[in-house]
Amino acid sequence: MSTTIATAFDQLDLTASIVTIGTFDGVHRGHQMLLQRAIDRGHELGLPCVVVSFEPIPTSILRPDRFRGRICGAQEKQERLLSAGADVLLIVEFTRTLAEWSAEEFIGRLLAVTGMRELWVGEAFALGKNRAGDTAHLEGLGDRLGFVVQAVARLAGAGGVISSSLIREAVISGKVEVAAALLGRHFNVRGEVIRGFQFGRTIGYPTANVAPPDGLAPLADGIYASTVRLPGDENVYPSMTYVGTRPSVNSGARAIESHLLDFDADLYGQVIDVSIRHRFRPDQHFPSIDELVAQLRRDEAETRAYFASEPPPRN
Repeated sequence: MSTTIATAFDQLDLTASIVTIGTFDGVHRGHQMLLQRAIDRGHELGLPCVVVSFEPIPTSILRPDRFRGRICGAQEKQERLLSAGADVLLIVEFTRTLAEWSAEEFIGRLLAVTGMRELWVGEAFALGKNRAGDTAHLEGLGDRLGFVVQAVARLAGAGGVISSSLIREAVISGKVEVAAALLGRHFNVRGEVIRGFQFGRTIGYPTANVAPPDGLAPLADGIYASTVRLPGDENVYPSMTYVGTRPSVNSGARAIESHLLDFDADLYGQVIDVSIRHRFRPDQHFPSIDELVAQLRRDEAETRAYFASEPPPRN
């Protein structure tokens, strides 16, 4: 079956399916387990698995003052949901109007276009106005409307139950190994390479300056070991990535800059993926350019030593 991607209910017309719903920010290990269970159930019954998600992230609309950023951009999330094996992907636009829908209204619309036989959700899932549609409420709806709710226990990992919030806090505090353990992969920054001040080129450390997706959870400032993937290139390039406001050159603008080791090519305008693997140190101010360069050389040596012991995958 070819994959269907829809952005509205009326773009679907299925007579029977397995459905799973979630925000799926980051598509972390807990999400992956839920998706696999639902997809496997679809295979068992010979039914397509419909994955329903929301854009933008609901919290960013309902509680923008409390939202600390998303774990991956909308396009990357879509790619990861499709890679997980979704047969049908329905991305519902989340608005304040949608937030006023009752669970009955949302499920009724979904049931009409998917022929939902089973609904697979996390055990703490809830939808509808005031989150009234928790699993118990959904089970009651299922009894009346003819579908079964399968509530999956959440997966535990380093630091507790795996959640997007836990991963977000790990990223913001620079604990990228913790984030990787919870995600099942390294935290990734995808963005277009843009022209910066080009200062790095003048001191022997040219960098690819990345404009990350709007609203991405902000990495803690500092120097990181990272890897870079280029579009259409299966190679993985070791790199060291700087995150910060360049206090030594007083630019003031926050930047994400990656220096690819032993690499020389024009990357401007290309969309690259920067996977963050290990934080060496926080950002700091250096009183002279010579001292900055000396520290960068130490950072480079440390990055090379890291990759000597933790080599990136080869394709």
